[in-house]
Amino acid sequence: SAKGIMSHKHKANKVSFGRSSAGIEPKSLMLGSEGCLGVITSAVIKIWPLAEDISHESVLFPNFDAGLAFVKDLSNQRTLKPASCRLLDNDQFRLGQAMTGEQSNLESFKSYVSKKMGFYLGNLSEKTVACATITFEGSSAEVQLQKKIICELSAAHGGILAGSRVSKSGYDLTFAIAYLRDFAMNYNILGESFETFVPWSKLRDVVERTKRTILSEHKSRALPGLPFVCSRITQIYDEGACVYFYFCMAVNFNGALDPRDVFGEIEASARREILESGGSLSHHHGIGKLRSSFVPEIYSDGYLESINAVKSALDPVNVFGARNGVFAERKAC
Repeated sequence: SAKGIMSHKHKANKVSFGRSSAGIEPKSLMLGSEGCLGVITSAVIKIWPLAEDISHESVLFPNFDAGLAFVKDLSNQRTLKPASCRLLDNDQFRLGQAMTGEQSNLESFKSYVSKKMGFYLGNLSEKTVACATITFEGSSAEVQLQKKIICELSAAHGGILAGSRVSKSGYDLTFAIAYLRDFAMNYNILGESFETFVPWSKLRDVVERTKRTILSEHKSRALPGLPFVCSRITQIYDEGACVYFYFCMAVNFNGALDPRDVFGEIEASARREILESGGSLSHHHGIGKLRSSFVPEIYSDGYLESINAVKSALDPVNVFGARNGVFAERKAC
């Protein structure tokens, strides 16, 4: 920081405490400032043993609501939750399947049978099916117990196990999305993602209303084509979940309107809908400059006044003038 190194002094060198109650902790202030109060110069890294068993599974559900009920129930399993569970809505699931490469005969057969069984029984439709992708990590005993729980919960919510290939393709899509965005720009398609944390009680409304807002804003501007809008739940907690939205639209980079401005306006409308429907401004991306205009809507005057007072005390001449979040309007020296 501008006041010097901010750290705990320990009697022994290279000691780090996993938990300590020793007064005000400035660490959260520094990290939450997004570079406006200081920068990290050193850190202690937690090293965790590699898992004995790592495996994947996927579950197909009749619709997003059934999948949502499944992940909500799974969040109540506490220490028996798998390492990762994501819920893809119908559009994102179909996008991932369209990008799937060749598969082994065994995996192809298992996937084919699970899907056809669902369609035959009448509880799965290609236009509504949602998919949960799951990763298990731990000892063999832990993984087997978690798989048993997943099997029971899936059946309770009308789900059908679809095998590891579908799950892996869902996680692979995560790594590919950024490249898809850049690739799509060559074909005059602009796209981006944004995330939020939503309590369970508000999650369904946030997803539906945000998608509806994007479609409505796009239509009101008489833009060409139809936008592609999809969502997925990426992390589950006791209180709620992290939700990602993906939005793509066709643009004319040589037109009178700047596509970046139009896209930004629609995204801002979606973000405002998220806040009004019960979601947070960000789950982990932070505020930065892009979302800084929403700061007065989520923090009280007393909060903003206090944070600005901390900035004035720690960095009175604005050495760290990154201008992010609360400090977005400050001018760098």
